[in-house]
Amino acid sequence: MTRSLLAALFFIPPAAAAPPDPTLTIEARAFRPGEVILVTVSGHDAKAPPDASMKGRALDFFPGASTGTWLALIGLDLEFSTGPATLSAVMRAPGGKAVRASETFDVMDAGFPVVELKVDQKFVTPEKNDAERAEAESARLQKLFSVSDEKRLFDGRFDSPIPGAATARFGERRVFNGQPRAPHSGMDLKARSGLPVRAPAGGKVLLSDRLFFAGKTIIIDHGLGLMTQYAHLSRSLVKPGDLVKKGRIIGEVGATGRVTGPHLHWALKFRGARVDPYSLVFLDLDAKLTARPDDPLRRSALCGRVDGPEPAWSKPSRGLRARARAAKAAYAPGEGISFLIEIQNLGWKPAFIDFVRDAAMRPLVLGIGEEPRPYDALASSRTAAGPLTEQIKIKRGGTLCFEQGRSSAGPLLARETTSYALSYGTERLYLSTSAARAGLWRGRIAIPPATVIVSTAARAH
Repeated sequence: MTRSLLAALFFIPPAAAAPPDPTLTIEARAFRPGEVILVTVSGHDAKAPPDASMKGRALDFFPGASTGTWLALIGLDLEFSTGPATLSAVMRAPGGKAVRASETFDVMDAGFPVVELKVDQKFVTPEKNDAERAEAESARLQKLFSVSDEKRLFDGRFDSPIPGAATARFGERRVFNGQPRAPHSGMDLKARSGLPVRAPAGGKVLLSDRLFFAGKTIIIDHGLGLMTQYAHLSRSLVKPGDLVKKGRIIGEVGATGRVTGPHLHWALKFRGARVDPYSLVFLDLDAKLTARPDDPLRRSALCGRVDGPEPAWSKPSRGLRARARAAKAAYAPGEGISFLIEIQNLGWKPAFIDFVRDAAMRPLVLGIGEEPRPYDALASSRTAAGPLTEQIKIKRGGTLCFEQGRSSAGPLLARETTSYALSYGTERLYLSTSAARAGLWRGRIAIPPATVIVSTAARAH
């Protein structure tokens, strides 16, 4: 028997490395009544969802873009009790190993204010016929809100249906003509009559009708228990059964129903819980539900465009330079602005940069009209560091390109300001979970101001 044959007979292959345990993370704009919480389980068996519950109520998970990633939402009703709350989960690795995990967080007092309003007395003490009508409409809405499509009808993150400042905030305790009423379960956004209202995400129209208190109203089912309401419209452009895509114009702002002036009442319910719709806008669902691009350096379809003059690059900072431009040639007053940001590596070696995935959290490193914010300033999100950032490799001569339409104060809106100073800095960002790589960039880049053209002529486009 030859030596090679002996070796073959007695060769024992090394045991395969066990897959890492699944991980559980939670994130939210804040942990208080009226907020939506996003639960992410990564590294789980792709064939069946995890088992999880909070306060005796089971979570319904749906698959994310990455294999083995499962997502679930929790709605903290505006009257949710304060104090500690624990989420418990049983997860399974691809090999079948069961892993138990829990997350405990404190639900803080929301501090909802009391607001006194003056309206037509018929909306405070309606006549018998109006009172019976309002009661029947309330029962009808309760029935509509109780059944949602089991499928996910939205593709990614939710946007605001209109640009506008809040005139009445979620959770306010209302007093109409001296008489207390139910708390305000939506957001009132000031806007002129006739302003187009757009669907914040894909869904199916459940209701398009005129109601006693809410005036002309639309309700959209986005699936999985998520439903949005649009009230006091002057005009509805959809009918029940219509399937709408994100961005479609569904109606126009008005002043119908119980109002003090033109505005949009925008409300969100998740499985019966009344929550602030902007708590859902805060969540970067695109990062969870959209497959990563083939080129990890290109995060926007606008990357590589050549229309218009080329903006100036910044001075290099530790091998990196950056520039910014408005994503559109011109914006209508009040329209949402988006900037295209490019960061280029001029060094001799690849550079790794911490990229904040969530556009709402990106002011940690990207300042628009202000300096980047330190992490503590935006620490209302209780989440493991990993999902917030990823280390992106920028090869020598390569350029990272992404869009940003938010500052730390919220969505950027076209106003009188025509140029914005920008800066990108990671000196104070220490969120990476992996070991520091050779070439991990820490520094700050002062980006030349980006010009934004604001014109009423842009309304036609």
